[in-house]
Amino acid sequence: MPFAAVWSVRSVVGGFALGALLLAASAVLGLAGDRERVAAQSKGRAVAITVGGGHACALLDSGAIECWGDNYLGKANAPDDRFSAVSAGSSHTCGLRESGAIECWGSNGYGRSDAPGGRFSAVSAGWSHSCGLRQAGEVECWGDNDHGETDAPGGRFSAISVGGNYTCALRDTGAVECWGDNSSGQTDAPNGSFSSVSAGAHLTCGLRGSGKIECWGSNYLGQRDAPSGRFSAVSAGGNRACGLRDTGEIECWGGYRHANAPGGRFSAVSAGSGYSCGLRERGGIECWGVGDYGQADAPSGRFSAVSAADRHTCGLRENGEVECWGDELDIADLPEASGDRFEAISDGSGHTCGLRENGEIKCWG
Repeated sequence: MPFAAVWSVRSVVGGFALGALLLAASAVLGLAGDRERVAAQSKGRAVAITVGGGHACALLDSGAIECWGDNYLGKANAPDDRFSAVSAGSSHTCGLRESGAIECWGSNGYGRSDAPGGRFSAVSAGWSHSCGLRQAGEVECWGDNDHGETDAPGGRFSAISVGGNYTCALRDTGAVECWGDNSSGQTDAPNGSFSSVSAGAHLTCGLRGSGKIECWGSNYLGQRDAPSGRFSAVSAGGNRACGLRDTGEIECWGGYRHANAPGGRFSAVSAGSGYSCGLRERGGIECWGVGDYGQADAPSGRFSAVSAADRHTCGLRENGEVECWGDELDIADLPEASGDRFEAISDGSGHTCGLRENGEIKCWG
């Protein structure tokens, strides 16, 4: 299963991995296709981006969470509230409320969404388990434990990163400790001090204090061969990884394709297998790679709103026009841009509705 990670310049936001003020990781499942440069614009300014199991979520500067892409079991249906972090897993998503409480939505198989009570500083949603970092520094995990992935060791940690069937955490000393499945050596963390850690499917990467990236685990596509130079963040995916250079540029390695990130300056990156996203310095979201139905292939340009359904996504442009992408059967009979201007849109499973400027509602699909 492919996984992904995300780095946030705000607090910590991610899936499969999330570190207090450090790093977050997530998962991306079943994504393939030719490389595409795509952009997604949310309402408000995005401060963090996390890629999950065919879906992605952004944390806005308002504290709201906005998700798009595959919505199997409601994993993209973020609740209306204020959050400080979000982590997209394979079939569920977890958010950290500003109060410190964790709330998860989507699938609850193995109890992966049954977050314990209390106050946390970070949350990480994985394949079939999740972990949180309590404000006192202890790690607590819940969900599937077939490989011991929820058997967190005692002691104080500063970051937590959930991978496929394993978990890694960063101790206060900077040492990385991993537990769970070790079939590819993904829990064999090297000695020494790190500033962040990112766990993928069978690959783990750590960022040294010097800015050097070091990876361990699966290497059948060269995903362990991190480039030299200084980085400020690293994101381990399923069969690839991406790093954010000090200059703001993204560089990826490994994987079958989609390793070539777009140019320009970013503040965050989330690496998957066939679908990755970056957060531009001005808050815009840009993704490359394609979803099962092209729901990740957002057009370029500026939007004021975005709404995602199971197999398609629609955006509301600043001039009131609606543009949709994804499964063509889902977006049939799209209103003519020249004659239909809207103030709001909402996607359903196989249809879309828009609120006209005159207050009328029009639906299609």
